Amino acid sequence: MFSIITLTDRISYLPATQVPFSCDIGFIKAPDCTWIFDAGIGPGAVNAMNSIQGKKNIVISHFHPDHIVNLPMVKYDELFVSPYTKKYTRTGTILTAPVQFDDVKILPMPSSHAKGCLALVCGDYAFLGDGAFCKYKGVHHIYNVQILKEMIDFLEQLECRYFCLSHEKNFVQNRESVIGIYKDIYARRKENDPYINVDDYFSTTEAS
Repeated sequence: MFSIITLTDRISYLPATQVPFSCDIGFIKAPDCTWIFDAGIGPGAVNAMNSIQGKKNIVISHFHPDHIVNLPMVKYDELFVSPYTKKYTRTGTILTAPVQFDDVKILPMPSSHAKGCLALVCGDYAFLGDGAFCKYKGVHHIYNVQILKEMIDFLEQLECRYFCLSHEKNFVQNRESVIGIYKDIYARRKENDPYINVDDYFSTTEAS
């Protein structure tokens, strides 16, 4: 069982798990509430979220089960989702444009991995969920060339030092290093091919 890991006096996270297959969950303390990024799967994550006192607002990065299954078991005040994610949660305030609450920013994010991704930025940290990941086409791992370019442009515009990437061994990664990886992938593009294959970046993986 994992414990919440502290990044700053305001920002912490609950690490992802393999059993059950659950995403990393971010916690951001604001003056009037605690922001929670993603809800995960499993009783450990539910207990961590429900143990937080005071007002709680949840932001869901995208609709995949490892990010939303716990929602019905969690007590919260407000939920923010993309239009596509709401098809699965059936509740929540839809966001289609960037919004800001004090120093917490929630932004729609271009993503090959899933439709309707949201990112959350606070201070030096940007929580991206799985939004920067590839998509799965059969047994292959691919990026859509156009969406990848849009994502790189999006990431370069974020004013932070670190990206928080769910399911990665190193949840917190240097912004410039991550952008560099995606620029290297984009450089692989071939004329008249809308996709870039990145199978060589993976040995084994699970769709999330």
